[in-house]
Amino acid sequence: MQFADPSLAARAQDAIRAAILTDELPFGARLSDRSLSERLGIGRTPVREALARLAAEGLVVVRPQSGSFVMAPGAAEIRALCEMRAVLETGALRLAAAADPERLAAALAPLLAGAVLAVEDGDLPRAEALDRAFHAALVEAAANPLLGRAYRGIADRVDALRHRLPREPARLAHAVQEHRRILDLALAGRAAEAEALLAAHVRHVQGLATRLLAKEPPA
Repeated sequence: MQFADPSLAARAQDAIRAAILTDELPFGARLSDRSLSERLGIGRTPVREALARLAAEGLVVVRPQSGSFVMAPGAAEIRALCEMRAVLETGALRLAAAADPERLAAALAPLLAGAVLAVEDGDLPRAEALDRAFHAALVEAAANPLLGRAYRGIADRVDALRHRLPREPARLAHAVQEHRRILDLALAGRAAEAEALLAAHVRHVQGLATRLLAKEPPA
């Protein structure tokens, strides 16, 4: 029995994950351990281990007698991911705003300022990256390790969805405006309004992703 070198398996896992998140490996793509091994310059055994780990994360789907494929979420999976995301993010916002508003502001304000400048400069990839960082920092600001772990468990799949949305200046500018409003409401003690706007913000992403990306489940 062959065992994968842990460092090689981790390297393959990181490389394949990055290719999935950036759409270099599109949704539904078949994943051949042979071709991935040649592409990465890593043996097939660590590549297989990497695919197994990514399957546990939900980025890869293993179909018996068919092989491994990049996730291809349908409407139900997109809805489930976004509902989970909304529950975790609104809960984190509630905890962070109640416990330490100054820490929340310190975590989010620099990211928000950077995103405003990125949109103004037309640097849409940076604006997109700061958008994702804003949501991740919001969750971390709650300082709840269990909540953070749950969020990280879906973060890659959510990022894979969001990365495939159209990179449009108007959409990103609107997202930045909503981020600013969410933070302003939270810092003003209007937590319920901030949570409602954040939930609506996530539902908008869900609707856009469903219209653009959802596939019917295979027969």
